[in-house]
Amino acid sequence: MVEFKVGAQFPLPKVTWEGAVFSIEPYTMTLTYRFKHPTAEETEEFLHGDYELAVTELRNIIFVLSKFGRLGWADAAYNPNMSDSEKRLPELVEGQKGYSVDAFLVDLDTNILVARRLIRMDPKFSGKFKKLIEQSISRKDSFDRNQFEQLVQELYSQYSTQDLYKYSLMKMKS
Repeated sequence: MVEFKVGAQFPLPKVTWEGAVFSIEPYTMTLTYRFKHPTAEETEEFLHGDYELAVTELRNIIFVLSKFGRLGWADAAYNPNMSDSEKRLPELVEGQKGYSVDAFLVDLDTNILVARRLIRMDPKFSGKFKKLIEQSISRKDSFDRNQFEQLVQELYSQYSTQDLYKYSLMKMKS
């Protein structure tokens, strides 16, 4: 069992670049921010600032955009077919809350988990997001990892984070 403990080593694979990573695992969605030596102000904004989410799809690549408080927008390219783990989101029941996302702030240099926060997608956003993920999963047979990575780099060279936000299919605020 994986344990996420603030002040301890982050248990997921270490990366060497700053930015955000979004993932859907069998029992949770995660959004990981990796900052080089996060300041007290950045940590406070991450923990207590209002959050916003947006999702854009360009050329069958999903971009999950997020913003915490006064921190700038971050984007994470995502495709559920990147890993072999099953990506089945639970059914949404009318009148209940939307999906939850475990958000983590990790120090890039030390790989220490600095802050953890549970955020919630509203029900309407959750429903649209589920449909988008299911559409992506349905194209699994035509998915090619190398082509995906090359296309992500191409799109990042053409679109800024603000452009991605401008083209978003869905948006929500806390």
